[in-house]
Amino acid sequence: MVRRLWSVHPKRRIQLIAAAAAVLAIVLLWALNRDTLPKLEAMNIEIPAAARLSVAQGEDWKPAAVDPDGYATVAENSRFSLRLDPKTSQIAVLNKPNGYLWRSNPPAGQLAGETVKGTLLENMQSPYILEYTSGTETKRSVTNALDPKMTTRYTRIGTDGIQVTYTHTELHISFVLQYRITDSGFEVSVPSSGIAETGEARLFALNVLPFFGAVSKAEETGYLFVPDGPGGLVYYDRKRPTIGTVYEFPIYGEDPSHLKERERKTPREQIGFPVFGLKRGTQAFAAIVKEGQYTASVKAVLPGNISSYNTVSANFSYRQEYGRKVSGITKDVVGTIQKNRNEDDRRVEYRLLSGDAASYVGMAQAYRAYLKEDGVLAAGLKPVDQIPMQLSFIGGATKPRFGGSRYETATTFAQAESMVDELMRLGAGNIRVTYQGWQHSGFARSDQRFPVVQEIGGTEGAKRFIQAMHEKGIQVLFEDYMTWKLPDYTRFQVKSDGIRGIDTAVLQDRNGRFIVDPVKAVRGQKDVVDRLKELGADGIHYVEGPGDQVFSDFNPSSPLARKDTAYYYRELLDYVRDRLGAVGVVRGNDYSLGRVSFIEELPFSSSYDLMIDETVPFYPMALHGSVEYTSAAGNLRDVYDEQLLKAIEYGAVPYFRLTYSESRVLKDTDYSHIYSGEYAVWKDRIIEEYRKFNQLAAVYHQPMTGHERVSEGVYKTTYADGTSVTVNYNTKRFDVTKGGGA
Repeated sequence: MVRRLWSVHPKRRIQLIAAAAAVLAIVLLWALNRDTLPKLEAMNIEIPAAARLSVAQGEDWKPAAVDPDGYATVAENSRFSLRLDPKTSQIAVLNKPNGYLWRSNPPAGQLAGETVKGTLLENMQSPYILEYTSGTETKRSVTNALDPKMTTRYTRIGTDGIQVTYTHTELHISFVLQYRITDSGFEVSVPSSGIAETGEARLFALNVLPFFGAVSKAEETGYLFVPDGPGGLVYYDRKRPTIGTVYEFPIYGEDPSHLKERERKTPREQIGFPVFGLKRGTQAFAAIVKEGQYTASVKAVLPGNISSYNTVSANFSYRQEYGRKVSGITKDVVGTIQKNRNEDDRRVEYRLLSGDAASYVGMAQAYRAYLKEDGVLAAGLKPVDQIPMQLSFIGGATKPRFGGSRYETATTFAQAESMVDELMRLGAGNIRVTYQGWQHSGFARSDQRFPVVQEIGGTEGAKRFIQAMHEKGIQVLFEDYMTWKLPDYTRFQVKSDGIRGIDTAVLQDRNGRFIVDPVKAVRGQKDVVDRLKELGADGIHYVEGPGDQVFSDFNPSSPLARKDTAYYYRELLDYVRDRLGAVGVVRGNDYSLGRVSFIEELPFSSSYDLMIDETVPFYPMALHGSVEYTSAAGNLRDVYDEQLLKAIEYGAVPYFRLTYSESRVLKDTDYSHIYSGEYAVWKDRIIEEYRKFNQLAAVYHQPMTGHERVSEGVYKTTYADGTSVTVNYNTKRFDVTKGGGA
């Protein structure tokens, strides 16, 4: 063959060689990009079903009679009566046992003293505020139910609700709001199928019931509740600068694919659960965004330039504004509005509270009740004799060395076993172990995981360690990263497997890392689960991904919405738990609840906004007794005593991230942030702290029933059996008072 090739004319020979090289390159490229990942079917994961809220059909509804305030009753049950003003489309809900009337908008008589005029004043009289754009413009305009060129149509929804169809004739935009009475209050929905855009105008955002329950600055005492960190209160009677009068942030944080970079002078705690609320005197509500939460923001506004009212509501986004590159050779961008509308349904449930339940504690209990009704918190934790303790061992990592790199060992399996043995001899019990830094590559964000790196004991060392822990009744989970990847240490390809931003370009950070298509990332986990099962591991703890971040993928060939990413993450958590027995996550956004065995580093601090007056344990109160969670690692606290007391006040279990060697071996590695983890330094403190936490062992499985500020710097948490824990930040002490029984 070679002789025959060599005998042809030189020019022809070059052409044949070039053609062969091209074919070889195509074959190699195909081999590199060939999808060899397991199918979703092999993991019993189905494609998410597209359920849609329906739009009611039928004859126009007209009230038979209205009360002196102009309202007609459209639905009622034993507790509540849903009413609607047919002239304004405003709604009201009567709490029948106590006679309190919740209004969607302030009464007309109260608006006489408002200083704002025009659209701002009209917004206060409307059940919604609609933002829209026109043509190719990025400028956003606002309209509402007082638009003179708008028609309204009412349709009954069975026996429990009413549908309002709004048509802005000049804009050629129409949509429907649906209201239904419930046993706890009412729901408002915006079906996607009820939205129509037949002209140049495009729906950008819809703020639903922006003034529901609004409280004027001098009307009543109380506060707004926003889901900032574990929960934040915004009091009505506080003085604050005018720049601190609006709180509006997306649920689950910014979507990185939207290409937004908000400049922040202080770090933010992203919203991890879709709840907001309002307290006014002896009345309150907890609002739960049940659908559309992945493209919604919680919006709280205080008296100022917009109105003289305190308000909190859900603002639903339908399109995004982003910077589109002008060309591939410059960094110049031009402002652009997303062409296609997000087609999620939107639904918010308002649970109306009164009396002793009209507080953030009552709101948290209402949210907990919702989670239990939804099956998310179906099973509670079992009683324990000793409080669980989470130990995370850092095996080691790769660091650069003289033009190359080398794996630095921080904790071998044998050393980890010796540490566990000693802690148990000193009195620690009910331990769970997670292992990090075990991957073969020595990099955290790599899928070059197996075989287990030899420097810490390799595969056989891992098996021996797991067996030794099992003999002590201790679970062993291996920590893993599945979202962000380094291009040089992954089989995933940036161009074919990376998610794409809203401009359809592959999304990469300044270090070159990219986010793997969540479907492919989930499929890639099957091999990880299978290999860890062979080792005898009890589960996987996901350091990033399923518990702390969701994102869209604007890949034209296989687009995904944030809710799709959350769906696949939930399915993965179920798969891991079913195959291995346990699964953990960081932060614990609410879409992971019901799937996880524990949550590591549940947020316990606020974002320190000018608006947030007090941080409260709303999310811990909703979860305690049903989900185990930790605060920040004890050896990595910023303010040790204060954060230790906060963990006790909020019902966390103890947690430490440790190395056997000095922490400095991790410098310049993926675990450089473990700046103080040496076991020998922390051993005595771990035992001392464990004994403190162990005083709460009896309430580990119990829900929290109360939380209050007793005095400045003193807080009391109460549990179902009456046990109370009083934390004094002034004296740096806490006391446990046993209850009389559950």
